[in-house]
Amino acid sequence: MVQIHITELFIDSAGRESIFGKVTLFLGGPFAAVVFMIVMGYFIAINKKTPQQNIVRGVKIFILGFLLNIGLNFHLLLKIKFAGWQLNPLEYIFGIDILYLAGLSILILAVLKMLKKHQQLTTLILLLVVAGITGFMNEKLTVTNHYFLLPFIAGNYSWSYFPLFPWLAYPLAGFIFAQHEEKIKLFFARQKSVSVILIAALAALVLIFYKQGVSTTIDLPAYYHHTFWYILWALGLSLLWVFFLQVVLKLFPDTLAGNFLCWIGKNITLFYVIQWLIIGNIATAIFQSQPVYTYIYWFGSIFAASVFLTFLLGKIKLRLI
Repeated sequence: MVQIHITELFIDSAGRESIFGKVTLFLGGPFAAVVFMIVMGYFIAINKKTPQQNIVRGVKIFILGFLLNIGLNFHLLLKIKFAGWQLNPLEYIFGIDILYLAGLSILILAVLKMLKKHQQLTTLILLLVVAGITGFMNEKLTVTNHYFLLPFIAGNYSWSYFPLFPWLAYPLAGFIFAQHEEKIKLFFARQKSVSVILIAALAALVLIFYKQGVSTTIDLPAYYHHTFWYILWALGLSLLWVFFLQVVLKLFPDTLAGNFLCWIGKNITLFYVIQWLIIGNIATAIFQSQPVYTYIYWFGSIFAASVFLTFLLGKIKLRLI
């Protein structure tokens, strides 16, 4: 997450087009936003909150997204206001970042949790609909008016990074997985040979289509507005990532690195906000001007600062939502 923001906003064109730049863009794709949204859908499914509590949480995260957009673009908004920069501030205040998506997704999942009948089938159908008609929605909802409402849903807008189409597919996938988790675990425990074959087949399919997957990921407009086949590929890659992490954690239980990553996971919203406030405001001053060799210094310092501030603010019990 941190490294892709630095690559996108700090590194110059030559650096972004280098092998190193493309690798960082790829690692910041399916392994960041896709995983975040799947995990969020999973935890919404298993939490014991009331529908009202989940709805309130979704509203709070949506509002936090609005406030974060102002905060991370504060330096830029000052330039627009006082330095005469010819940019539309609304495109930055209402830029559809992941917290807007998270808030809207939680509201939708909260409604799904309230269904007494056919909840699982309804969720699966909604997932297939979102994945299947994203391309159509992008075409139909790209218009010249009402464009600060429609980008939350779909459309090829440059300031819409995480619209509901296609990104709602991932929290829905996590939601569905949570509903079948015990059956899946039981199947893998009892059918180990079949499980190995299935995982190998999945890995083969992901590898067969890796060129298309990678090319879409590093092409940011295509990545933010991807469609059906990329969704399938990203879900397959995410499953392989889960299997890999499971193996690693079993081989190396209770390690310092593992515990550190778990701690960040538990504090991910605060960490996310802090790193964006730092990166966003610095980016206004140095936007895409840094040579690639400076990357390690920017990443190291910003990551360390974000970790320290997350730890410090966590100690004083700061809660964002």
